[in-house]
Amino acid sequence: MDLGAIIDVAAGIILVWIVLSLTTIQIQEWFSTLLDKRAKDMEVSIHEMLANPNLKAQFYDHPVIRGLTAKKRRKASEAPPWFYRWPIVRGFTKEKRKLPSYIPSQQFALAMFDIAMTAGTESSIIQQGIFQIRDELQDARDLRKNWKLHQALIEELNLLAEFARSAAATEAKTAITLRTREKLKEHARNFITNFEKKYEEKGVKLDEELKTKISAGITAALQDAEERIQEINEVISQQPPVDSPTALSKVRDGIAALSVISPEVHQTLSALLLNFEEYVSNREEGLAKARVSVEKWFNDAMDRISGAYKRYSQNLALVIGFVIALALNVDSINLTLYLWQEPSVRDVLAQRASDFQFPAGALKANPAQAMQDFRDQFVGLNLPIGWGTSQSTNGIAYHDANCQMFPGKDQLFGIPLFGTTTCITPPQSNDQTNLLLKLGGILLTALAARQGAPFWFDMLKRVVNLRGTGANPTEKEAK
Repeated sequence: MDLGAIIDVAAGIILVWIVLSLTTIQIQEWFSTLLDKRAKDMEVSIHEMLANPNLKAQFYDHPVIRGLTAKKRRKASEAPPWFYRWPIVRGFTKEKRKLPSYIPSQQFALAMFDIAMTAGTESSIIQQGIFQIRDELQDARDLRKNWKLHQALIEELNLLAEFARSAAATEAKTAITLRTREKLKEHARNFITNFEKKYEEKGVKLDEELKTKISAGITAALQDAEERIQEINEVISQQPPVDSPTALSKVRDGIAALSVISPEVHQTLSALLLNFEEYVSNREEGLAKARVSVEKWFNDAMDRISGAYKRYSQNLALVIGFVIALALNVDSINLTLYLWQEPSVRDVLAQRASDFQFPAGALKANPAQAMQDFRDQFVGLNLPIGWGTSQSTNGIAYHDANCQMFPGKDQLFGIPLFGTTTCITPPQSNDQTNLLLKLGGILLTALAARQGAPFWFDMLKRVVNLRGTGANPTEKEAK
């Protein structure tokens, strides 16, 4: 058996798999971006970590995290209402802030520490109540039909929540602002009146039912804050006294306050920061250690999400690879037999495989052009890829000897379109395959695409070295 021919066939097949893998990964990325898969998985994970929808909303609305998201609108659109009633436009007019696909662990820790330090304030509890009202209105199907009103309400509630965040920072003495708790309560109570004054000339009006719902929500948020702050003050008063307040002691008091708001987060953070103040002499060093511990908590959670996303990506790549291989008739079994029987094509493809370089930069800069360059490498090789059609010679495709899904001697493989005289045939059809072998070869191609282009590029380099071409000069220089 010719070992050189085997290596050449392997190099050619791997080159085909690399191109198909690149196409598969590109389409998979489009799907993941379209569905916001990474961002949604991260949101679910953070929701599980914080175990409180209002606390999660407070986290995502924190300036440190909000800077990683798409910018929100600062005022309602001035476009005429009839414009948004067109179905083709209506699908793009949801006022929903885009969630980040990636959050650095440092930003997570900073946001969590800031939330913890303000957790013991009345303003922070009011902010969570505002987020609850906002999220309920954001998901209200009837309200979303009036897009202009929906957007204006969400925007004003976001601004009120931002006011509450600043008031909480003032109340917790972590920032110096002019926004106090009493001013926040006044703004909250007058929310309906201020909203109507601001949007009266713009034709945005609130019906009585919506007014009642928002007023009841704000009243409930203010009452809940007054009730909970008493519990929080009692919990904080039981904390060991400190000579002078430090950032770490404020975090400690905030974590104690979280026992009233979110016991699960309180339990987690208490375990992570257990006795840091006792074991370190320098309080700033204790704060640094506490941050490292919180960052590790976040990174561990993200590692689990990454594993789940990787499995999802591999399964999606398998499905996409199978569809592409089926649509293009990339049958690895048939292609292997063809390259074995056609030494001239095999030699050309093996040589191109030897010269192949993985252009990672080109893929990022211009993926479409990079894919076109890959496809150009197969022009003129006449590989058995793709589908064609033919017409039956006897008027009945599934009785034609040249159109058989399980051909016998002197018959050709083809897939008849039942009820017609048309037959779908691969190029260079023969009796060496059948429907099951064809599907098996396509599934093998899909499994190869699932492994990813980098994996096959590494394999290609090993095969090329076996072929006797030696290491690439650029690789030698890199070493």
